[in-house]
Amino acid sequence: MKVRHTLICCFFLSLQEGNPEVNINKNISFGVVGGNLTAEFRFSAGTWKIFCRGECEGENILINTTDEKHQRHRYSTEYIIVEYAPALSVSITQLIMSDAGQYSCAVAESPSSVSYQQFEVVVAEALLDGNDDQLKHFDKETGSSLTVGCSFNQAGGHKYLCRGECGEHEVLLQTDGEDDFKDRYRIGFRGTSEEKYKGSGILYVTITQLTESDSGRYRCSLNPAAGQGSFRDFEISVTDGVLLHVIITPFIIVVVVLSSLAVLIICIKRKSDRGLRTRGNSEGTNMEDVHYENCTPGSTREDSIYQSLDPAGRDQDQTYSTLTHHT
Repeated sequence: MKVRHTLICCFFLSLQEGNPEVNINKNISFGVVGGNLTAEFRFSAGTWKIFCRGECEGENILINTTDEKHQRHRYSTEYIIVEYAPALSVSITQLIMSDAGQYSCAVAESPSSVSYQQFEVVVAEALLDGNDDQLKHFDKETGSSLTVGCSFNQAGGHKYLCRGECGEHEVLLQTDGEDDFKDRYRIGFRGTSEEKYKGSGILYVTITQLTESDSGRYRCSLNPAAGQGSFRDFEISVTDGVLLHVIITPFIIVVVVLSSLAVLIICIKRKSDRGLRTRGNSEGTNMEDVHYENCTPGSTREDSIYQSLDPAGRDQDQTYSTLTHHT
């Protein structure tokens, strides 16, 4: 699904003063892994169109062109008219998680006099559309973040992110607008302008700085209080990635060491057994010939070559065979 939004004067105000988890005065554009993202920004008329990842310098410059429409790899720009005003449309196709981050773009008369508009790209790990009967499960590590997109066949109304089923004490964040923040939680709602998806939208919910106590079942919902609400459920399991690494790494080392010792013991035993059998044959003792699997490839061939090249060994074998026959 292609998500297309117009970001013109989108300012997000902190609900909790001094909260470092809340982004202030940020243009935010949402997308889903594997999908496409398009955002539009109004500018004055200009010749140069610039699209960058972060600061516009060096390899961060994704597109720098005078063309009305330009594409480079998964990135593209198009100079368009929106409501009788010039605008720059920037797009990223086939989104991946590493696309999340800060971007900037501009339209200018010359590359030396540029005024950039900055925005943030948030990439959802999955899109929940209600077509999957199985509950979507996410495995996360402590300190990481999770963004999920919830697709609905309606737009607008009350948006909720809940821990559980949106009961009285289960609401984490609720808003009537398109975007809101509270503590570690974020809601962003984007309708779609595509004809076949008109009247529908995607509710993006984000939880940052996950802890093990965040493990559990969550719900994103539209208009649950009206009795005609739609919802999507998902589940999160949060584990301590550092602790897991500390536990697993020594275990792997122990397994490797023990396996190496076992192989070494087997090889020594087989070598000892072959030595005993060879000594028994040289003393003329009638010992049962037991075949062992060799530890290294090619050793059977090497033994055969050795025997064929050892005249004394062949004479002993022939003498032993003659004495046995006469007996």
